[in-house]
Amino acid sequence: MNEKLLRYLQQQIRTADDRILKYIKGFNNEKYPRRFMVDEMIEHIDAFLNKTSNNRMIIIPGFRGVGKTTLMAQLFEKYREQVRNILFLSVDDANNLFDVGISDLMLAYEEILGDNLESIKKPTIIFLDEVQADSRWATTLKTLFDKTSNVFFICTGSSALILETTPSLARRVIFKRMPPLSFIEFEMIKNKIKPISGLKDKIMDSIYFSKNEEEVFNNLNNLKKEVNTYFSKVNRKDVKKYLSYGTLPFSLSMPNEMAAYDAILMLVDKIITHDMSILGNFNQETLMAAKKILFAIAENDTTSLYVLEKNIGINRLTIASVFDAFEKAGVIIKVRAYGSNMSVAKKPNKYLFASPAIRMSFFNFTANENTYLTRQGKLFEDSVASHLYREFILKNRGFLRYDSKEGGADFILQILNNKQIIIEVGIGKKNARQVLKSAKRIRSDYNIVISDSVLNFDKETNIVFVPLDYYFLM
Repeated sequence: MNEKLLRYLQQQIRTADDRILKYIKGFNNEKYPRRFMVDEMIEHIDAFLNKTSNNRMIIIPGFRGVGKTTLMAQLFEKYREQVRNILFLSVDDANNLFDVGISDLMLAYEEILGDNLESIKKPTIIFLDEVQADSRWATTLKTLFDKTSNVFFICTGSSALILETTPSLARRVIFKRMPPLSFIEFEMIKNKIKPISGLKDKIMDSIYFSKNEEEVFNNLNNLKKEVNTYFSKVNRKDVKKYLSYGTLPFSLSMPNEMAAYDAILMLVDKIITHDMSILGNFNQETLMAAKKILFAIAENDTTSLYVLEKNIGINRLTIASVFDAFEKAGVIIKVRAYGSNMSVAKKPNKYLFASPAIRMSFFNFTANENTYLTRQGKLFEDSVASHLYREFILKNRGFLRYDSKEGGADFILQILNNKQIIIEVGIGKKNARQVLKSAKRIRSDYNIVISDSVLNFDKETNIVFVPLDYYFLM
């Protein structure tokens, strides 16, 4: 047994309560509110402790900065008194210090427990942060799962973990991607404004699962009182803060916007230097150009590979691989053009940012005057793409496309029950021109325009005008 590793693990156990404080408390020493996902994890852990479920492993992928470590720290704090055997470790830190993996850490933990994991009788919870630091993480976790019955594992890592997972492990594990903050989570964390119970689901069902535009309108109209009640507590200036930097939890503790943007750009640099090497075989020249590629799509999200090849000086196949890596890392969302497979192959993909804060940090870096006012439409489009991705793509409930024709709509949402909705979004008065143009060629059940409009519908064009207040509560 590596004595230094054993002493390190003993120290990690002894100092765990102090270590987690930096993740669960802010500068004012107040605890951060829990994100909605924490409650989902509690349900799974309680079911394990109560022996009402066989689920014993959850893996939480997500790109850097979305709050995965904080989530685990909050869970650790909740169960540290209830569960005697409980461990909180960073695989990344241990790997950097001792060049060890998860298997070595578990052998050392068994030494401390004085028992093998497969023989443990008492319920045990093990939190492993950044498991992708161990190249054999998937194989090791599968082995640990198979040989234990009283150990519950919660692991975090990069968004690409799902893609690296072996089929045999995938059958044993629950994957729960952690997305950027929604607006109601932002208000909950920043201003302690609690959401109205059930309102999000009611708005979602009204907008995406009604029979027609009139039913959408009627259902939303019935929710107007609850929506107004919520927003009577909200400072309207928070919408700008949310779109500018508020989708990433760590930015809320920054002293000002400039510090937040600097931290976000440093985050992007870390993704490029640390995560890209795992996600693709890139040389140093390509890694140095990766940030330029993100800059390019911040200005024009449907720039063709041919144009990027000419402007950046990197082969377009390599650029496509960079996009693929950023998508796997959870930084960008790829939206394909609407149409047949043959026609789509000839059209550029639209790339939107999973967090509008990343786009805004690039805008701020270029020192454009009035950046937010001139680019707020693109930030909002990022936000809506992230929302649709979270609610439909990640949950395997649908597909997302865009109309590549000039003047076409922002999104075509295809829901698995064969429903199709054309969606146009924007901050500032938005008319229906783009939706109407797309609707001439693309079949839809009804159409949605989300903007600074009043709640209304047009039966002739099948369009519902949805105010921003409803969107931000989803």
